[in-house]
Amino acid sequence: MRSLRYSLTLALIGQSLAFQPTCRFQSRIGSKPGTRLLQLQQATKNNGDDSFQRLTPETSFGSEAVPEAQRPVNEYLDVTSQPMFGWASTESGSMGLFIRLTILYGVIFASVCYPISGASFTQEGYEVQKLASSNVGALLFIFFILLRLYSGWDYIGARLASKVVEYEETGWYDGDFELKPETERKRDKFLYNSNVKPVVERLKVFIMATGSLWVASCVCLNVALKDKPVFNNYDPAVLERVQYDDKLAETAAMNSGGRPTYCDNRYYRAVAGGGQGCD
Repeated sequence: MRSLRYSLTLALIGQSLAFQPTCRFQSRIGSKPGTRLLQLQQATKNNGDDSFQRLTPETSFGSEAVPEAQRPVNEYLDVTSQPMFGWASTESGSMGLFIRLTILYGVIFASVCYPISGASFTQEGYEVQKLASSNVGALLFIFFILLRLYSGWDYIGARLASKVVEYEETGWYDGDFELKPETERKRDKFLYNSNVKPVVERLKVFIMATGSLWVASCVCLNVALKDKPVFNNYDPAVLERVQYDDKLAETAAMNSGGRPTYCDNRYYRAVAGGGQGCD
């Protein structure tokens, strides 16, 4: 009884569960199709039980005509081992993806976006504008990351759900397709419904939420800039008008804080020889 139970378990692994990321297969199963399956069969025969031989499919990854790297299950295993793609897997779930994206957002916000905003808003009193512009940049980065994850997972889902396997024998010029056997089609359908389709739906929700937040952040940034616009001392229209408009000249002097106006511009500060009088 125990031997039969063991054989049934191995059969289920060979048909479906062996292709889920929970099994932690970090490489393709065997250099040839069915290698891992043959190893399991041999192990079962050594135990004196041939029930596994009757219950398992003929091959582990499908038709031998399709190159190993282009078989949908192998492509699935490859994508789950790539950086970041595992974040959206069924193991991580929505909360795991949210936590990872939040950490990535914080790192990009603090190390990239805020320093750039600080170099753009050099005058005092523009903290809100700095935070708003940094938020826009960080959210846009997360949005593109989600699009990349979605494109990869959606491609794998389409390959698994299809009844045929499109492949290239040696290059793009000699492509062909192969009909999936019944057992392979059922296996791929099971893998798609259990491990890939939920990921695709989860990424759709995150993309829509991130896109909405990005649009709202752009609106907030525009409101903040209209509420307190940046005085551009180097605008050609301002430079021309300041020659005869005393009020504008007084405003420019007030915004400069008693320092030379080139102190707030890295280019003109370099032209001035390093910014004498700015410290």
